[in-house]
Amino acid sequence: MLDLKLLTTFREVAVRGSFSEAAAALDFTQPAVSQHISRLEAALGTRVLERSARGVTLTPAGEVLVREASALLNAAKRAEDAVREAAGIGRAQVRVAAFASAAAGLLPTATRELRARRPEAELALTVCDEEPALDALQSGRVDVATIVQSPLSPSTPRAGVDYLPIADDEMRIAVAADHPLATRTSITLEELCDEPWLIAETTGTCADSNVVFNAFRGAGYEPNVRFQSDDYQALQGMAASGIGVAMIPTLALISSRSDVVVLPVRGRAPARQILAAVRTGEDSPLVDHMVASLRAAAHTLAGRPALSVVA
Repeated sequence: MLDLKLLTTFREVAVRGSFSEAAAALDFTQPAVSQHISRLEAALGTRVLERSARGVTLTPAGEVLVREASALLNAAKRAEDAVREAAGIGRAQVRVAAFASAAAGLLPTATRELRARRPEAELALTVCDEEPALDALQSGRVDVATIVQSPLSPSTPRAGVDYLPIADDEMRIAVAADHPLATRTSITLEELCDEPWLIAETTGTCADSNVVFNAFRGAGYEPNVRFQSDDYQALQGMAASGIGVAMIPTLALISSRSDVVVLPVRGRAPARQILAAVRTGEDSPLVDHMVASLRAAAHTLAGRPALSVVA
């Protein structure tokens, strides 16, 4: 009988390709991780990992085991949750990793939506960027990861992960309350060609920057960039100071400042894609409810029809 603790360690090493990184994630020592893998290989009678100076790779047997290990560990978690719920000693829990603006803007409303669907459920939230979120998903430490993509330059999909559409998060323009444009009800990017711009960090939030700079290309000019930051609250603050206008996603404007006016972009607004990543083959009804809650929350916040669930 395979030891679930050993399988957990193996899956973490397989996802990260490193004994030391797996040890840090599991809060183990590296010798403990090595010992777990040795015990697992002894129990199976074959090697599942190849060690080299370039890192750790899966053997053919390891490729099979990582798929089976994920299925076993996910089933074990669902069984544990079901038993605890039946015994009244715990609540059903869904674990979500979210990027910062989703955690601040989307998840509070999604949590209310989830409670309406599953009053007994609770949400455990981790705030992190895309790569660590997907690592946590693949290693079984979270059940859903929210990520951002540019439709113009999507990132390479990971094996064993399904990407489900949540919403298109439109970019809007933030200007100081005393800016001459603050009385407008909407604006085009072409009308802002002479304005100094405050935008997402080109070396930080890559998907957002991709969307923003493509919008400028479509408007026919290179922006005069006065300030860059991947902190959208900082961009709002700088817009409030009057040094420029900012292009900010709708989700990041949920907590907008009183000294900033937000203008929708007239016509087809540039938008980033919000996706929910789940493990391939995931059959948890609670995960399905969480994805549906994210979609409903995005609909509520944007004032647009929610994306329908694709069976």
